[in-house]
Amino acid sequence: MPKVGMPEIRKPQLIQATIKSIDEYGFSGATVNIISKNAGVSSAIINHYFGGKNGLLEETMKSLIREFFAILKKELKKGKNGNCIDRVMCIVRAGFSQSQMNPEIVKVWIGFWASAMHSPVFFRLQKLYSKRLHTALVVELKTALGRERARQVALMVASLIDGMWLRGSLDGKMNRSQSMLLIRQYLVLELN
Repeated sequence: MPKVGMPEIRKPQLIQATIKSIDEYGFSGATVNIISKNAGVSSAIINHYFGGKNGLLEETMKSLIREFFAILKKELKKGKNGNCIDRVMCIVRAGFSQSQMNPEIVKVWIGFWASAMHSPVFFRLQKLYSKRLHTALVVELKTALGRERARQVALMVASLIDGMWLRGSLDGKMNRSQSMLLIRQYLVLELN
């Protein structure tokens, strides 16, 4: 019988092992055996606590999404007294934060996005992530642009974040400052 509290101890360990395994073997190549070996646990633990690889991948993505929104919350708190562009750039900064641009994490996000097209669970998580990001952008933009125009600009900003992020990850070198500068220039054009 499992010990009480074991999932809380093992979860971060298994999530890190999953990220490491995806980095080494890709999203589909990271098997339960490889992940459990990287975590130093029995594969039965993964099956017991997560119902298998898909459950662990889902928990890993939830963890990364929670981390992103925690960073976003901190960035917005720092920029709460800024103007509209500054506050939107807080959201952009969260997307290009060091933790989100870590090469291991980039591979997990890329695998997640690709899998979202075929997995209802990942599709739902992707929709949730996109909707929350869009809402955060609209909230910051609507005071300057009105709700309808804010929705359009928020969609464009989210697309620019994703596009710069994807292009940088596929090129093997993300240029955080250039990406943020280009997005800021777009915002200046829209808001002036």
